[in-house]
Amino acid sequence: MQRKRHGGPGSASPAAGDAHDDGGAAKQHKPAHLVFAPRLQAAFSPSTAKTTTHAYSKERKADAPAGYFLPGVPVVLKLILLSFVGFAVLVVLTAKGRHAHWRYRNAMRGAHMPVPLLEAWKHRDKRSGRAANIRNSGDEPGDRSADATRRMLDQPSRFVDSEKRLKKQLLQLLEKQKAEHKHKPSDPSQSTLGVKIANRYLGEDILPYPGSKGDEKEWEKKMERRKKELGATDAEEWEAIMQQYNEAMEDISHEDEHAAHVSDGQQIIEGRGGDSSTAKQQSKAIQPPKGTEQWPSPSAKAGADTTILLKPAFGTHRPSSDAILVFAEGYDLSIYLAFVESLASTGYDGDVVLSISVEEKLKPGVKEYLQSKNAESGGVNIVAYEVNWSCFKRSGEAAAGSGEGVNHCKMNNAFGDTSGNPIADPRDPRPVATARYEIYWIWSLQYRKESWLMLIDARDVWFQSSPFAELTAKGKVSGELHLFGENAEAVTIGTSNYNRRWLNEAYGKKAVEPFYDKPVICSGSTIGNEDAIETYLRAMVAEYDATLCKSKGCDQGFHNYLYYSGKLGLEDSGSAAVEGIAKVVVHEQGKGIINNLGALRTKPLKERGMYDAEKEIVINWDGSTSAVAHQYDRDKEVNVMVKGKKRQFEQKWKANKK
Repeated sequence: MQRKRHGGPGSASPAAGDAHDDGGAAKQHKPAHLVFAPRLQAAFSPSTAKTTTHAYSKERKADAPAGYFLPGVPVVLKLILLSFVGFAVLVVLTAKGRHAHWRYRNAMRGAHMPVPLLEAWKHRDKRSGRAANIRNSGDEPGDRSADATRRMLDQPSRFVDSEKRLKKQLLQLLEKQKAEHKHKPSDPSQSTLGVKIANRYLGEDILPYPGSKGDEKEWEKKMERRKKELGATDAEEWEAIMQQYNEAMEDISHEDEHAAHVSDGQQIIEGRGGDSSTAKQQSKAIQPPKGTEQWPSPSAKAGADTTILLKPAFGTHRPSSDAILVFAEGYDLSIYLAFVESLASTGYDGDVVLSISVEEKLKPGVKEYLQSKNAESGGVNIVAYEVNWSCFKRSGEAAAGSGEGVNHCKMNNAFGDTSGNPIADPRDPRPVATARYEIYWIWSLQYRKESWLMLIDARDVWFQSSPFAELTAKGKVSGELHLFGENAEAVTIGTSNYNRRWLNEAYGKKAVEPFYDKPVICSGSTIGNEDAIETYLRAMVAEYDATLCKSKGCDQGFHNYLYYSGKLGLEDSGSAAVEGIAKVVVHEQGKGIINNLGALRTKPLKERGMYDAEKEIVINWDGSTSAVAHQYDRDKEVNVMVKGKKRQFEQKWKANKK
């Protein structure tokens, strides 16, 4: 087939026609054109050059994709590579969202994330309960959190204080080293640059660094010895913390035994029932005894003519009777049933004087039950007092109650002037566990000096025989004071972090260190004739006035100090060291009327031979029955037994009511 030639004016060259060949000749001859372009340039006309350039551009455009993106790579591989690149970009762009989804799926949701419907339904009741508690408390969550923070900061911390002191000591070292950088000592062994340092506070007598490089070896020896001592102290403190935690968990697990040893406290109330005029009418002023110069009457702090206004809410004292004095505010009916019914089962027919919550705060059934136990009904005679308290937090803010003894409180309407008008509590706010001794003192004045009085806790006491039978068998005596110790092998003042701290806080380490090897004497269990008890109670209040020790538990420190310092007189001396106390007797644990069991918690009483499971009685070391089992709830088996008895007492009481 003959090819056509397209020429323009002034050009008939065959080469020009070849440039427009649609059969592919242009491609085949393109290298020839490039090679011979300089030689052929003169042969081309302008129109021919324009046509040739246009054809060449079309050819380059057709080849562009293969030349611009990975030339020589197959299309399939290019698509695969593009897919990988796209996936990588997608992973990067969605990383934040996927992380949020993982947190959502794994219960690590932020506040902005919705809660799954199933989980929301599962926890609906719990949230409702918490919300109800917040509504009932009247406090906002933020307020309660801030209050908790303040309480935490008010608590002393040996560890935090030690860290502060360590920092102060290390800053002193830093100043020394800065000075030595400017003026280096001639002898390198006298320099502090590069000395070793300790990472904990060692005390004021041993710095956390040696005085110089030359003293390092001697300092290391001292440091290691001190670390061992501190390690032993840390272990004791940790054991005490865990013991306290275990006690708290036991108390929480006990049904109907969640009340604390001390009062829930009350806000200021003008007179019983809120009517100050009624209180004046009901309160006939009593002039108390003056006491002695060493231990004046607790009322004397308010003035020489101060009178006593505190009167029973119900019940009547019998002056010639023996009496058990109990601070028992805030408890439910089961606690009162266990105390009173176990006591009544021993045949005891004396007085039981109780401090209870004001009527509007009493738990259901308590007042009705206590009022049923009176002199007319025979047996135990209940005399109940309602004490009004004004309580404060450590920060000084008013509190609704004693906070289980942590808050400090003042008594209202306990004392008055000669006309019977109430006067303010003359003492600063203090724990109710400390203030109770003033109440005991007021009660003790109602009895004759030969009467036997017992001061005892309420929640953890179980009576097994008549508490005064052994004492009354001796005939009428006066001036005897009986104290009851805890197990000396299990605990001493020095090995008990609590008792040692209370004494140190009140009197200073130097004054009480000689007592460290002595057995702990329990302040929650004391017996004596009225004259000895009244003197002892004045002494306890005077110790608070002298030391102003306000920690919960300081009353036990006062109790031990009074005896071991000799202020109460020597044991079995037979001679009166102070007026009112003729003899002091200290009973070892398990060898007296009251058996204090708290220190024996590390091993079941049954294994120690102190509990007869068949007869369901706690026994002394000699096998005799303990008249009073104190702190029985520290033993699991005994506690279960008493809880069973409580249920029986409650069922019987309800049946009798019907």
